[in-house]
Order: sequence, then C-alpha cells, then structure tokens
Amino acid sequence: MSDEKRKAGDGVIDQHYCCVPECKKWGGMGYARTAAEPVNWWCAEHYPYWDMHKK
Repeated sequence: MSDEKRKAGDGVIDQHYCCVPECKKWGGMGYARTAAEPVNWWCAEHYPYWDMHKK
C-alpha cells in the first residue's frame, strides 16, 4: 500500500519544441516571468536569456 497521492497529469510527458517558427529542435530551455504566465520553450541555439544565467 502506498501513501503517495496521484494527481492529474502524473506520468504525462509534454513535448516542448523551440518556439521559433522555422526551428524544429527540442525546446529544452523554458522561461516564464511568473507562474501565471505560459512557459515559452527554446532550443539552446535560440534561447534569448543566456545573459541571465551568466554571473
């Protein structure tokens, strides 16, 4: 018997592709300013927020 609770969406894998229209690469880099905003996904080549990760 398990104490784990199941919720809707468990085990579902979303397929995120780059949001640049002509690009068909995997969009592994997601970004949203707030949790209420939908996430945009980019491939590493098109990701516009690299400077935020450099310190």
